[in-house]
Amino acid sequence: MCAVDYIKPSPPPLSHRIRTMDREAVTDFLKKAHAMVDDPSTDSAISWSEEGKSFIVWHPAECYRNHLPRLLGITDFLGFHTYGFRRNKSTSGIMEYACDDFVRGQPELVEKIAERYVEKEKANHEVKVKAVQERLKNCKNKEERDLVRKERRESIEKRRKHIIDEAFAAEIDNLMARISSEKERRKEMDSLSVQVL
Repeated sequence: MCAVDYIKPSPPPLSHRIRTMDREAVTDFLKKAHAMVDDPSTDSAISWSEEGKSFIVWHPAECYRNHLPRLLGITDFLGFHTYGFRRNKSTSGIMEYACDDFVRGQPELVEKIAERYVEKEKANHEVKVKAVQERLKNCKNKEERDLVRKERRESIEKRRKHIIDEAFAAEIDNLMARISSEKERRKEMDSLSVQVL
């Protein structure tokens, strides 16, 4: 009996692994989001718009407290922006989100959203990695390589802070919308109280 050494195959390139993992995770998240909006039991808090090409958050507090954590594992709508959703501005304070291929009755289309997201992330990753590799290749000594690596870390940190700032600004917008919605609800309740008296 002859023993053959098992040669472990090399893993696929990082960009392929990112692409595969992200596509599955994003598709799963978007399918759950589609099901949440489609679910008649959530219609009082979140539902499709009349034309079915966007969804409306009728009661943000209920979504933040109940539906988002339970159904999607998140606590706000900030993650939706990552995948290309746009928030339609409303003077009434109602939150409405739209994204190409997020359509009532067509949950299979969310795979197109995931594909767009993954391709964008892959392209960004490849551009950044190639730029750093090129700079490292042209370095003449260890100090220059260390400087390139330091600049890359600083760039990543700057981008991270920018993302946090954007998320904070979006959260402020969401908070203002909730406050406006709550004011309207209280006005309605006060009006009903006056009518009862």
